Amino acid sequence: MDLKQLGYFVRVVEAGSFSAAAARLMLAQPTLSRQVALLEKELGQRLLDRTGHGVAPTEAGTALLGHARSIMELADRA
Repeated sequence: MDLKQLGYFVRVVEAGSFSAAAARLMLAQPTLSRQVALLEKELGQRLLDRTGHGVAPTEAGTALLGHARSIMELADRA
């Protein structure tokens, strides 16, 4: 897990979809999807429920979201 993956995860949740987050981050959507998938694989948890209308955090994703935001804030301060 790295800060980039955590940041991507937070941005996807905040945007509500991979495509919206990718546009905001100026990344290709498959690249963003791959990074979040790698984070899920590393943690052994599905973090997002993917639907035709976007994404929503799972229970594990909601738990990680608060921690990820705190970590990103601390990294920004450093």
